[in-house]
Amino acid sequence: MNDGYMRREIKALLEKANSLKNSDSQRTIELSNDALLLSEKIGYKLGEKVANLYMAYSYYCIGNDEKALELIFISLHYFIEERFCDLIWWEYNLLGIIFSELGDIEKSMSFYDKAQIVAIEIDLGKRYDNSATSKKSIMLTLNNIAENYKLLNEYKEALSYSESAYAIDSLSDYSLSSGVTILSLGEIYYLLEDYEKANILSYKALKYMKRYNYTIADADIYKLLAQTSWKKRDYAKADEYFYIAINLNEKEAIPSYKIDALLSYYEYMMDRKKIKKAIDILIDACNVSIKYKQHEKVSEISMRLSILYEKSGEYESSFRYMKLHYKCEKKHTEDYKKNIIQSLNMKKKMLEIEKENNRIIEKNENLKVESQSLQMLVEKISIISELGQKITSTLNEHSILDILYSSIKDFMDLSYFCIGLYDENNSMINYLDAIIFGKKENIPALLISNKPSFTKKCIDSGELIIINDVSKEFPRYINEGAFNNQLKLNYNSELNSLMFCPLIVNAKIIGVMSIQSKGKNAFTPYHIEMVKALSSYAAIAINNSIKSMELEMEVIKTKGIQIELEKVNKILLSLSENDSLTGIPNRRKFDIYINDVWESSIREGNSLSLLIIDIDYFKEYNDNFGHLEGDNCLARVASILANLNNGPYFVARFGGDEFVILLPESSIDYAIKFGEDLRIKLKTLNIRHKFSEISDRITLSIGISSVFPNENITINQFIRKVDNELYIAKRNGRNRISADIY
Repeated sequence: MNDGYMRREIKALLEKANSLKNSDSQRTIELSNDALLLSEKIGYKLGEKVANLYMAYSYYCIGNDEKALELIFISLHYFIEERFCDLIWWEYNLLGIIFSELGDIEKSMSFYDKAQIVAIEIDLGKRYDNSATSKKSIMLTLNNIAENYKLLNEYKEALSYSESAYAIDSLSDYSLSSGVTILSLGEIYYLLEDYEKANILSYKALKYMKRYNYTIADADIYKLLAQTSWKKRDYAKADEYFYIAINLNEKEAIPSYKIDALLSYYEYMMDRKKIKKAIDILIDACNVSIKYKQHEKVSEISMRLSILYEKSGEYESSFRYMKLHYKCEKKHTEDYKKNIIQSLNMKKKMLEIEKENNRIIEKNENLKVESQSLQMLVEKISIISELGQKITSTLNEHSILDILYSSIKDFMDLSYFCIGLYDENNSMINYLDAIIFGKKENIPALLISNKPSFTKKCIDSGELIIINDVSKEFPRYINEGAFNNQLKLNYNSELNSLMFCPLIVNAKIIGVMSIQSKGKNAFTPYHIEMVKALSSYAAIAINNSIKSMELEMEVIKTKGIQIELEKVNKILLSLSENDSLTGIPNRRKFDIYINDVWESSIREGNSLSLLIIDIDYFKEYNDNFGHLEGDNCLARVASILANLNNGPYFVARFGGDEFVILLPESSIDYAIKFGEDLRIKLKTLNIRHKFSEISDRITLSIGISSVFPNENITINQFIRKVDNELYIAKRNGRNRISADIY
């Protein structure tokens, strides 16, 4: 039997194990072990390590965390050495899950951070499983981070992460998580006491998990269905679902899920005053905890049983369970010490793995990837978005230079910065003011027709030039004579790291942005990506500035052109301040207006009121009637809002299907009446909505608050208050108003 045949056998075994890992843990272990033995026989390292990973996951699923950790560390070093990004992510993610269940949230979050860093690399890096994607991996880790915040009782933070994961998953019909994100979101809404939404999501999770054969979490789904039915006083369904949750076959449920289901069932029976039944359930939970050596759970449950038996006068049973409590408390303490030792050993192993990983990266330049944390990615997106708006909102070239310089020096070491505008007809670079070691200086124009330079190389190639050690890397771009000539110029004689970024608009190079630093190796992949992104905005802004100046010159020539330009400017202003779909002011104009009203209210001691308005079940309207009808609906509602005869007010589109109305010098009572008048007015539109769960016509939910602005309250705090009132209105059934004074 040759190696090729054996490898095909191993591949088939591993593919089968992978397909069963979420439905039959024991069978997955058996198949993976068979693959491991065959791999060892022919020295197939990748087969061995993947088999170890699949077994690690399955041992975790049946509650054997110790065995899972042992197998993870057998394979993790190999995956890092071979740079299998998807497998590295899987193990870091699994380590995060295990440590979360062990109660070490800090270590769990540390592994999730590592998982997020690796997840970003999956799409472009080396993969074992071609179906693995960065999107799926990021989504799953976000969902797990939400679970940690849930354990910390930080439900709003948990909701934020869970909704992000759910949104990503929904784009693929929840196939990325097999429905896990739906269940997680449902659990958080349950903790937030939104039982209706939790119940809906539970049924939805059950549907998708069955579709994708993900049976491991069935106990948790049925537990949540039982809990929501209990809170809704539907005891028949609660009984049915608790029965299913606690009677699932052991291979179909993680032990901790079953124990949690039993404890929830116990609390339910206590609530129903069925004490004897509650005790029987608690005994079952205790026995399951003993079976799977969950000493902390045994200690907790046996203490409850001891107290219950003492209250009922059964002192012998009370003493027996109190004795068990102390025994397991001692064992739990021993486990805790063992976990500390295990954690220290793990830290040592992780340091060894990281050290080896760094050695490999230094040795092989082709694999050199400096990963950034997920927070850096989020920060990058935030910075680019904010700065892009600032840069493109000005037509002054020198202001653009100042904004770019100020922004770039915030995230990297910056000694020299300038922008040169390319005059193609005369082969010249005309520089804006350069900023050298924090001071503005004039740089003479540069003729590049026949003189080699880094700038000329950037213009000719149209590509980004990155130099992290100029003394070693300059020959790749210019000859030694040209290099020595540039060293004579004072402005860059002390600089070692150089970056030249072409500014391109519509495939045409309009200039070069140069960033330079005294330090060597100043530019990381993160810095490069940030600069590339900013350069796109810079090119557009500068091009707009050039076009604007050209336009101004033309305007000076004739009065008629000046009039036309004023019209264009008015249109541009209108477009920048008004929503293109509805014609009413946009969020930008609202931010300016509320800031002005807020300041005047502070000066004059006036109150103001704010309404945030949401179209109920608009997503269902949009999904079923189509985007064109959805846009038409938004426009009609906006028209009603903009044409109310209720005195002075300001209306704007807040985003999506939300609108805001600001009422200067108004009380809460006036604002509530205004909202009620608005809801009555909306009925005249008579827009049909058969997909709404509360009406056959379009309805509104409105959050309202009033405030006397002062120095101790910010606008954002006030808006959050109104948004919370909207959330309350929606939670209480929609098609209503919720209002409160700030």
